[in-house]
Amino acid sequence: MKKTLLSVATVTALTGIASHNISAAEYTVQNGDTLWGLANESGTSVSTLKEVNELSGDLIFPGDVIELDAEEKAAEEVVEETDNGTYLIQPGDTLFKIGQKFNVDYHQIMEWNNLSSDLIYAGKTLIVAASAAPVVEEAPAVEEAPVVEEAPAVEEAPVVEEAPAVEETQVVEAAPAVEETVETVQEQPSAPAAQNNNQQAQAAAEQRAAEQRAAEQRAAEQRAAEQRAAEQAEAERQQRIEQRQAEQAAAEQRQAEQAQAQQVSTGGNAAAVAHSVAAGKSYVYGGNSATAVDCSAFAQQFMKAYKGKSLPRTAAAQMSVGTPVSNPQPGDLVFFNGGSHVGVYIGNGQMVDALNPSAGVGQRAVSYVHGTVDGYFRY
Repeated sequence: MKKTLLSVATVTALTGIASHNISAAEYTVQNGDTLWGLANESGTSVSTLKEVNELSGDLIFPGDVIELDAEEKAAEEVVEETDNGTYLIQPGDTLFKIGQKFNVDYHQIMEWNNLSSDLIYAGKTLIVAASAAPVVEEAPAVEEAPVVEEAPAVEEAPVVEEAPAVEETQVVEAAPAVEETVETVQEQPSAPAAQNNNQQAQAAAEQRAAEQRAAEQRAAEQRAAEQRAAEQAEAERQQRIEQRQAEQAAAEQRQAEQAQAQQVSTGGNAAAVAHSVAAGKSYVYGGNSATAVDCSAFAQQFMKAYKGKSLPRTAAAQMSVGTPVSNPQPGDLVFFNGGSHVGVYIGNGQMVDALNPSAGVGQRAVSYVHGTVDGYFRY
């Protein structure tokens, strides 16, 4: 089997693609690109780009490098033709295309291969050259039977005087000529498919192909719109996350600066420090940040800012490391209900604590908390 490389000179106007800095063979995908858009700009189809670039789907991503000269690449296909003028049908072939490849009318290919329609199947072998077409031998002419020649007439015998005359011998009649037996060889029947039917079939195939291209275009546009919407939503989500992180970092920075400015090593205005630590915070169970605390986290942050001391995380543990006092002073901690709640005592029967989500973080009377007071502790 020999392989003949058919090269087709293709001139493609890539005016739209030039704005994307597309080279003759490769293009790097930019933000907002779609296969449909690139196919339109390069004068080809979405299905051709997918086939050339071995893509299983329609999604492309910025930074991808794809082949755009699909028309030129498709033109450089290898046509397999045997030495005896036959062709192996490839997927996507039609009789019309095969006829163009071998410069022969596809009706002639149908006649050579005794086809009743233009339906063909990949993997089958077609006769594509007159040299490979079967030769219809003419029936041998029937030889004429030999003509029987006339027998020579018998000459009359001489008349002898006074002797009885001799009767003339009958002349043998010429044998009838044998009629010529000549059989007429009937002409081979022509291909059954009429040209009008072939034109109708070709028009129907082109209509189906146009409908398929339109469906592919609509699907590609829908997928591209969905991808753009998803990317926009993700970008907005990331922006919100970054904004919250920036706000939290700024709040923590302000908290640290305020705590450092108001920190005292001995004594100091406990109420001012407690209110400063409570500023901008809300109650969240288990919270321990610049914006959300529970009761023990608030007491822990206060003591760090007030005296520079580190306390355990839970109220019960904080109570266990403190020194009980009978004469509470501002800056002592007051515990309730077996160490289940703690607040910062600021004097005059008042405290600052993180009580619950509804009461929040702020100043209130020690007697406001339901239950019993375990005692006051100093650190």
